[in-house]
Amino acid sequence: MVSSISSANQTITQIFLKVQKETQQASESESGSNDGYYSSSLANLMRTYGQDEDSTDDTYSTGLLQALNATESEDDGLSALTKTSDDIQTATFMDNLKAKLTELSQSGDGALKAKEMLAALDAGTLTVTDAEKGKQTTAWDSSTVDGDKTATDVTARDWSSFLRSELKRESTGGYELTESGAHVDKTTGNSASFVLVEDTYVYLTWTAAS
Repeated sequence: MVSSISSANQTITQIFLKVQKETQQASESESGSNDGYYSSSLANLMRTYGQDEDSTDDTYSTGLLQALNATESEDDGLSALTKTSDDIQTATFMDNLKAKLTELSQSGDGALKAKEMLAALDAGTLTVTDAEKGKQTTAWDSSTVDGDKTATDVTARDWSSFLRSELKRESTGGYELTESGAHVDKTTGNSASFVLVEDTYVYLTWTAAS
């Protein structure tokens, strides 16, 4: 019996999600206990395997379904703990920044600009600013540098006013661009870009390519 349950665990886990979705709505409309819900799930699961509801084979017991459901809940909790960070001070964020730039460098109009940013990241000269949170730091590669880093505090501003004040304009009024398609930071003269990493906007600056 134990070996039978063990061999079926992986398949049941996949099917349970489907069973749970199909029976949850019906379960919520009833006033019965959790046992009723799991019994209903079990019946659907048994039919999936071609097994009659009155079968005496208890390989797929309600206890197993409850245990699997508990595992699903624990996994959801772990997913929440490992959710992508929106804090530029964390190594997790830097991992996603590098992944984003790598993706952009593969093709498209911004490929050359993304390659410049990746080179700056590797050289330790890529500056990351979160204007809304008032944080600024130098990007790092978490594969070579362990842990998180404390960012420098800067004046917090909304993105509209920040970009209007930081990006250099041409005499015609339009924003100045480099040959790679990057903007130009008004204060430093470095290349600049406004990038969305997951759900977080950041302002990136780096030494312009000669």
